[in-house]
Amino acid sequence: MPRRITEEDVEALSLGGAILGGGGGGSPEGGRRKGLLALEIGDIWLYPPEELPEDAVVATVVALGAPTQRGGMKPSGFIRAAQLLWEAGVDFEGVIAAENGGYNSFGGWLPAAALGLPVVDAPCDGRAHPTAVMGSMGLHRLEGYRSVKAVVAEGVEVLAWGSVEATSRIARMVASERGIVAMARDPIALSYAVEHGAPGALSKALELGHHALKALREGGEEAVRAAMDFLGGWILCRCRVGRKHLETRGGFDVGLLEVEAEGENYELTFLNEYMTLEHGGHRVATFPDLISTFDLEGRPITSAAVEEGDTVYVTVVPKERIPTGDGVRYPEVYEPVERALGKPMIQHLKGFLRE
Repeated sequence: MPRRITEEDVEALSLGGAILGGGGGGSPEGGRRKGLLALEIGDIWLYPPEELPEDAVVATVVALGAPTQRGGMKPSGFIRAAQLLWEAGVDFEGVIAAENGGYNSFGGWLPAAALGLPVVDAPCDGRAHPTAVMGSMGLHRLEGYRSVKAVVAEGVEVLAWGSVEATSRIARMVASERGIVAMARDPIALSYAVEHGAPGALSKALELGHHALKALREGGEEAVRAAMDFLGGWILCRCRVGRKHLETRGGFDVGLLEVEAEGENYELTFLNEYMTLEHGGHRVATFPDLISTFDLEGRPITSAAVEEGDTVYVTVVPKERIPTGDGVRYPEVYEPVERALGKPMIQHLKGFLRE
C-alpha cells in the first residue's frame, strides 16, 4: 500500500536522509522546509514500486551544485523542470529521487504535490553521490541511449539532449555559474529503476530517521550509536577538526578535513560527499562506504557545514550494508573524482566494481 506522508515523516526523512548523505545530499533543514512546503501544496504518497505497473515511466528530480554556493533558485524550479520535460514531449507518470540526502531524499516532492504525481520508492541510489553519472543507474553504458536533462536556475532554463556524460557536464556548468539548480532528467521504465537503482531506500531512510529521532532524546553519542547500530556501522572517533580546506570547483565543493582524536590524526577528503578516510596513510574507508560526521547533539553535519575547531563524531558504514545503485559500480565514474582529489579510489574497490 502507498504511504501517505505526514509532517513527522518529513522530520524523520530529513534526518535519516542526511545520515545516508555521507556529508552531502544537501541541507537537512532545507529538505525539511521543502518537504513541509510540498505538504502545503498537496498530499504526498510514497509508492512501493510493486504498487505500480513495471512499464510505468518515472523521471528523476534532484538538486545539483556545490552546497556552499548560493543561488537564487526558487522551490518552484523543481516543478518547472518537470514541466519542461513534458513540454518537450517527454512523458512520465511518476517521480523518483536521485539519492538519499538531507535535501535530495525529497527529490520530486514538489512536482508530485503540484502535478498530482506519485513519488516512487525506487531512487537511483540509496546514499548521496557527487556526480550525475553516478546517479544514472548505468544508463551511460547503454549503447545509443539518449539522455535528456531539464535544468532550471534563477533566470535560466536549459533542456539538454545527448549522452549521459555530455548532458551531465552541461547541467554542472549551469550549476557552477548559477549555484544550486533544479533538474528533472532521464525518464525510464520503473522496471529499470528497480533492477538498477535502490528500491526501498527511501523507506529505509524514513525508518532510520524515526529511529534516530527517538534516540536524540537520550543524548548525542547515544543518537550516533543508535544510527550506527541500525545501519551496521561504527563510530570511528570523537575528534576535533584541526584544519579544513575547501574550494568550489566546477560546481563541486572539493576539499579535506584533518581531525585529531586522542593523539591520532585522520584525514577525510570530500567532493560534496566524503570520498576517502585515512589514518596514518592507511585507507580506512572509500566511497561508496558511508563516511559521515555528526555534531555533539547527535545530528548529521555535512562537509559544507563542518568548521575548524568543531568537535564531531566520525562514523563509517561499509558499502555492503547500504543500498547502492548500479551507477556507482563502474570504474570510469571514479576517474574524475580521483583527478579532483588526487586520491586513488578504483584500486580500493576491487570486488565491488563491474568491468
